[in-house]
Amino acid sequence: MKELLLRDKKGFTRYLVGCVILISEFILTNYSISRIAGVVQNYSQSDLFKYLFLAFLAFVYSGGVFIISRLLRIGFMRDTTLLIREEAFKTIMNKSTRSFNRKLKTEYISNLVNDINTFESRFFYALLNLIFGFLIYASCLVILFFLDFKLAIFMFIVSLVIFLINRAFQKKTMRMEMEVQRRNEKFTVNVSNTFSGLEILKLNRLEDRFLHNTMKETDKLERKKAGFFIFTFWQSKFSQFLGYIVSLLIIYYVISTMGESYNLTRIMFTVSMANSTIWPITEIMPLLNVLKSNANIIEGIMKKDDETNGAEETKEYAFKDRIEIRDLSFSYDQRLVLNKANLTLEKGKKYLLRGASGSGKSTLINLLSKVFDNYEGEILVDGVDLKEIKEDSFNGNASFIYQDVFLFEDTIRNNIELYKKYPEETLDGAIVGSGLRTFLAKKEKGIDEYIEENGKNLSGGERQRISIARAIIRKPQILFADEVTSSLDEELGRHVEETILNLDTTVVAISHRFYTGISEKYDFVIELINGTISLRTMENYLKEGI
Repeated sequence: MKELLLRDKKGFTRYLVGCVILISEFILTNYSISRIAGVVQNYSQSDLFKYLFLAFLAFVYSGGVFIISRLLRIGFMRDTTLLIREEAFKTIMNKSTRSFNRKLKTEYISNLVNDINTFESRFFYALLNLIFGFLIYASCLVILFFLDFKLAIFMFIVSLVIFLINRAFQKKTMRMEMEVQRRNEKFTVNVSNTFSGLEILKLNRLEDRFLHNTMKETDKLERKKAGFFIFTFWQSKFSQFLGYIVSLLIIYYVISTMGESYNLTRIMFTVSMANSTIWPITEIMPLLNVLKSNANIIEGIMKKDDETNGAEETKEYAFKDRIEIRDLSFSYDQRLVLNKANLTLEKGKKYLLRGASGSGKSTLINLLSKVFDNYEGEILVDGVDLKEIKEDSFNGNASFIYQDVFLFEDTIRNNIELYKKYPEETLDGAIVGSGLRTFLAKKEKGIDEYIEENGKNLSGGERQRISIARAIIRKPQILFADEVTSSLDEELGRHVEETILNLDTTVVAISHRFYTGISEKYDFVIELINGTISLRTMENYLKEGI
């Protein structure tokens, strides 16, 4: 957190100046009030008007100082929050696939929205008041040494005691705030998941049940927040109580030491400066707690991957002959998905992956694509352990086609090329290979036609073909396809399946559908049954019956 704050040293300096100049307004205001009190003692009308005018100037000055202070601080606050959002987003985007999948996507959204918004509203408020409070404490203590040396020593000792008492609350306060943050994150995930499946809930009339579950999560969140606020409220009240006691002792001391020729201005100013060494201390620990807890949250969001699970990734992905799976075992949520499975994939062959729902088809693809690496056994790419292959190298040589196509608001070209520059012949080959030629010929701007949000202005088949073009333009060494035709009608499904089978690469495709006259072009069928893998040629598979 310190590194982020000091990234812009000039901005942080301006922020500190903005905090420091507020002290002059505080001292000037207290001095003006003390002077007016002295006028009451002297009954001097001329002095009264003079110091009333001084008080008015102090009022005007305080308004000007506040505006200048705000202008000096606001730029740094804005830029730092923007930097944190940028760094947090960059950290999430740079996570390895397996590290990213340890949390739900909605949790990351909660981190980037809820947590950073909370940070923005609370951290800088606490930082301002902490700096301001410390400067008030230090300034008033120095002034107090010149006014009453003994009282200054006494106030220093008392402030130290109050600080240590407040510090005793620190760990519990931080722990409670972290619990609120985690509960808030869980609540966001729950609501997001409910909204994403709202259509299914309505069709099955489950709205009331999920509303009840959401209300339970809301209740848990509010209870955690209430517990935190009650605890911090009473902590603050206890600190204030100590401050009141000390204030009474200050007044008693000052009254007991003044003689007949007392100076009310000096007494008022002395009491004001002495009190001002106490109130900042009663608030310093709550403010420090806010700073630390929010800093911990942000540091947690921006924590880089530190994975040493398995072998070090140092080798390139070079699939030239075969991929071998040897005695592969994998469990998911304590359920054994694969049990000492064996399989060999040959370069350039087409594999149809089949099995009952939940048999582990997607899991097998995730294992072959380095999403999961906590398995037993071996996955060898031409004799090289997959765990030793760099993720960037694998990602550069593999492509994926999913049932749910991700498209963004931009041209068809950029959705295919993903902002990389490919030779025109390579792009044209991807267009032909994915069957997009006829589709683009009907568009006024051709490949530079603009796509609306997630392809709303395209049909399912058109969206899927763009996804295929995106996959094959990279000329991958292996292509994974997961139920890409399940949501398409018969005609579109057949076209997409044929396109995939005509690609010049190794294909591993999950599909529940079998298109007669097309699906027979797969070389092999991989079946997953009760954690085991069986491999048959398409010819034998057809003979034995689908």
